[in-house]
Amino acid sequence: MIRAGRDEGAELEQALEGLARIFGRAGPAERVGPHFTCREANLIAYVLVLSRHVDAAIVWLDEHAASDTDEDLHGGADFDAAQYITGGR
Repeated sequence: MIRAGRDEGAELEQALEGLARIFGRAGPAERVGPHFTCREANLIAYVLVLSRHVDAAIVWLDEHAASDTDEDLHGGADFDAAQYITGGR
């Protein structure tokens, strides 16, 4: 738990690193990604990108998008998570 007066920055970094390890692995992302809405998946990707875990964000969105339909934000065969994250789509 983060407590006042401690090195909160280092603890936050460790927590974000842990999230990146979980959401950035294809297996866990594939299992849970489809259960998140596109908006929720974007929020997770945003946190990963802002914490310098771009590769994890790409894996996360790719696995989330695998179950999306053409009507969904990440749907369609042409969805490219790397392009999406960098503003290409």
